[in-house]
This record gives sequence, structure tokens and C-alpha cells, in this order.
Amino acid sequence: MSGRPSIIDPALTRLTGVLLKTAFRQLFRHLKSPSGAFVGLLVLGTVGMGLMPMIVATYTGSLDQIKMYSTVTSTIPLMMLVIVAMAIYFDIGQQITELRPPELQFVLAGPFTNHQILSYRLMTLALTWVVSSSLMSIFALPSAGSYLSAVLAIYTGGMTVTALTTLHAFSKPLLASWVRTLIASSLLGSVALLLISSLPLGMSESGFSWQTWLLSCQSSPIGSIMTLPFVPFANLMQSPIGLSMLGWLGVCVAILVSAFGLCYSINVGFAELAVEGVSRKQVRIQRMRSGQFGRMKKKEHRSAWKLFDFPWWGGIGPVAWHQVTFAIRRNGTLLVGLWGIAVVAGLGLMVFQFFRPGTIHANFREFSMPIAMAASTYLGFLLTMSQPIGLAMTPKSLTWFRMLPCRPIAIVVGMLAGHVVVLVSIRIAFAVIAAFITTRGLGEGAGVFVAGVSLDIAYGSAINLVTAATVLRAMPTGTPDVLQGGRTMLYMFVLMLALLPSLIVAAIAGGVAAVVSDKDWLLIALAAAAGSLLCQPVIWWITSVFFRDRELFQAD
Repeated sequence: MSGRPSIIDPALTRLTGVLLKTAFRQLFRHLKSPSGAFVGLLVLGTVGMGLMPMIVATYTGSLDQIKMYSTVTSTIPLMMLVIVAMAIYFDIGQQITELRPPELQFVLAGPFTNHQILSYRLMTLALTWVVSSSLMSIFALPSAGSYLSAVLAIYTGGMTVTALTTLHAFSKPLLASWVRTLIASSLLGSVALLLISSLPLGMSESGFSWQTWLLSCQSSPIGSIMTLPFVPFANLMQSPIGLSMLGWLGVCVAILVSAFGLCYSINVGFAELAVEGVSRKQVRIQRMRSGQFGRMKKKEHRSAWKLFDFPWWGGIGPVAWHQVTFAIRRNGTLLVGLWGIAVVAGLGLMVFQFFRPGTIHANFREFSMPIAMAASTYLGFLLTMSQPIGLAMTPKSLTWFRMLPCRPIAIVVGMLAGHVVVLVSIRIAFAVIAAFITTRGLGEGAGVFVAGVSLDIAYGSAINLVTAATVLRAMPTGTPDVLQGGRTMLYMFVLMLALLPSLIVAAIAGGVAAVVSDKDWLLIALAAAAGSLLCQPVIWWITSVFFRDRELFQAD
């Protein structure tokens, strides 16, 4: 009996269920071990402490007067527009076509249509997004109509963004490459122009307000038109349980179904895209392991830049030279560009302050250096967390260090150079901007900068400790699967635990200096930096023991 094949195949549905059971089985197996149970309790405690303030604020109303929560909820349409524009420009939607090699052997070898394979991928995405939506909705509780409306809004909104980016990926066989590039560039350029042109709307007599800027940008005539398709999701989140919520839910579901319906209508070659996606994923992983980020280039350019030789320093010198050279060759263009932007931005702010005194809030100018150091810390941590620098290099790369006639602790110390040079370079760029507008003295600014550098050293030491003591990595050791996001979160959690001793000692030293010096900010910053640095030799020694007993002999 022949007929039109169904859009969902029972075999693929069963495969999805098997994968889900396997994920839970692996989770329970890890939790049965003492170390796994301990880590699980720590994760639950950390997540609980992070979510509990939002739950308390929802029932007590203690955060009702904070503008941040209402602003974030009210600007959901604008945030979704920005996410869609960036995802389409970077062609994130093509990742939905990237199957794992084991999946290729079963899915593509079976008698499945393109629509059935697409349904299989959507089922796996839909299941994983349920957990993420449930957790993210708790952070929206203080300003959401109800928890249910927040879950439904985030779930349908996230799946709609996935549908739109997937629609762009499926247009590859139908549209010329330059047409797709023109569409993506035009969309992102229009969004960027909207945000930049709305900056004056955030200015007031008291200074610049990012809440006013975002709300004014979204409510402007052009912004209202561009964000119109995403307005129902914001209305759904703000609706209490009732007929209003059901009505907006119907609109959101209709938008979601329409977007995925377009995906099915132009899905003409999912199998071919899946094979191409696996090859692309493997190439991208190899490039990221070697430190080559960004789009793939047709012609590889090998840098001829060379750093001057370092002294021996008991074996630290050659390792540090290798790490600094590697880091600068991979990130040199980014760092130089960041320095250039910092100088231009700093001069622009200084000139702007000269012609319009008082526009930049006095408190912002006073604390511009701490703010700049916090911003540089965030950007630096994001940039270096997944880079193959230090002991985070692939095991095969570590075999080179066996030939060095030096102790493991010398290798561990030298491995810090790569992280530190990148982090400090980013910190310098932000410090330049703050130096142009700060009202504090040069000594206090230098003290805060030194405290930031000590944090960079502690962070690099923590990364080396985690990678030497555990099998966790920010980058996967093989083809990523649906559990890789959980592994990455666990890696970040363990990394924070490794950084915690340095932060505690730094806080104690800074507190003692505050009491002794009657809150002298320069002495507090220097004391915190000294306390953090005093912990590092112990961390280096522990890391060297793990490196000697584990990585050095498992590098093959």
C-alpha cells in the first residue's frame, strides 16, 4: 500500500526517545559515584542560590521598583530582533543540519524523507529547549504575568528564532551566495543603524540611560515596524493566566507554525546539507582547537612574526615564549584593533565631555576605572575560556613539552603566559578609555589595574588546574552532542570553584587593608592583588602534580 509518507517517522521518534533515555542514564550513572554526587549537590546548591532571589522577589515585590527587570521584559521584541539578525548574519541556522556521524549512519542510510529528518532534528531541539525555558523563566518572574506565561513565551520565542535562522539556512540551495549575504548584511546593518541612531534618545540631564535608550529605540516609528512580529511574545510573557494569555499564546503558536511551515516548504535537500554540515563541523572543531576562530578562509596565511627569545628561567622561558607567540599570532589583529578603538573612544569621550560638561554622570566618571576593569574581565574571560592556550591545549600538543629538561612546575608557570598576555592586552584597552574620563588620581587607577592583572593570573591558573585535574574542557574532545552544553556549564562551574580560593584570600586581604587604612582604595586594591598572588604558587604546585601524573603520560 503506497501513499504520501508522514511528516514524522516512528523509527526516528523512537531514536529520539532512546537518546533521551541514554542522556538520563549517563546522568544517573555519574550521580551514583561519590564525586558525581558531590558535584551534583554543588550544582544544585549554586543554581538554587541563583534562582531563589527571583522567587522571593516575585512574592514579596522587593524588586518591583528596579527598572532593569521591567526594561528587559518590555524590550523582548527588540532583543529577539537583534538575536535573529546576528544569527542569520553568522548563519547559525546551519547547525540544525549538522548531524553526528552515528546519526548519519542511521538517519541518512534509512528510508527517510527530508521532512522526516527535519522533524527528527526539531524534536531533539524541542526537548532540550524545554529545560532551558523552565530555568530562564524563573529570572523573568519579577515582571512576568505568571510563571506559565513566562515559560510559554520563552519557549515559543526561542523556537521561533530557531525557525527563522533555519529558514535562512535552507535557502542555500535556492538562492545565490551573494543574495544570501546581501540579505543577512542588510538585516544586521538595519538593526545596527536603528540602535546607533537611537542613542541620542537615551540622553537626559542626568546622563545616559540604557533603559530609556532601548525603550525609545523599540517604540520609535522604524523600531515599531521592525519589531512588530515579536511583540506577541512580550505580551504573552506579561499576561496573567486567563483568556488574554490564551489569546496571545495562540498568536505566538501561529507565528511559530508559520515559520516552521516555510522551513518544510523549502526543505529540498536536508540529507545533502547534513553531510556537508558534519564535514563543516569537524573542520571547525579542528580550527578552534588550533586557535583559528572566525570564518574559514580559502587560503591560509601563515604568520612570519617572531618574538624575541626569552631567557631560560629554569625552563619557564621557552614555554612562555611558545605561549606568547601562539597567543599573539592568533589574537594579534583583534588586540591591535581593540587598542585602536580604545584610543579613539577615549579621545571621543574626552572631547564630548569638554564641549558638553556634565553629560557623563559624575558617579560614572569617578568609578570609570573599576567599571572598565569589570568589563574587560568579562570580555577577556569569554575570549580565553575556550581557546587552546596553556594546559587547555590538545593532549597531542603537550608531547612537545616532554622534551624540555625542566620540572613540571616550570611548564605550568610558563603555560600562564598565553592567557595573561591576552587578558592584560584587553585590560589595557579598557583602562585607556577609563583614563580619559576618570576623576580619580593616577595612583588609584594604577592600583585597580594591578588588581585586575592579579585576577588575570589567578584565572589562568584556575584554567590550567581544571584542565590538568579533570577531563572537562570548554571545547569538546570529539564531535559535539546534545549533552555538550551541560558539560560546558559543568566546566564553568568547576572553573569557578578553582578560582574561589584566590578570590577569598584577595577579599580577606582587601578587607584587612580597608580596616587598617580607613578605606584607602589604593591600598585596598594593592592588598587584594597581593593576597591573590600569594595563593598562586600553591595552585601551580598542585597543577604540576596533576600534570605530571596525568596529562604528561596520557598525551599520546
